Amino acid sequence: MSSINWNEIAENSAKQTDTQFASQIASLTRMNTAEINTFIQESTISNANAIKVLQEVSNAASSNTQKATAIANINNGVSFLISIASKII
Repeated sequence: MSSINWNEIAENSAKQTDTQFASQIASLTRMNTAEINTFIQESTISNANAIKVLQEVSNAASSNTQKATAIANINNGVSFLISIASKII
């Protein structure tokens, strides 16, 4: 019986998740997945924190000040947001 390489399975799952995440962000913006992967790496943000930033930005119930405070409290959230803004503007 062959042994299961759990590290390989975990690594492949992480890559697949990253690919799906980049595809979803690409569908929301006019950037391609290569650009998205680049700015995620540049901002050194985790996918979970990137999602938190995007949720804060789209939260209609929060004021701009509340959004800014919340994003500032997310690890690498500000640098991620700046990366997105530099690609959009």
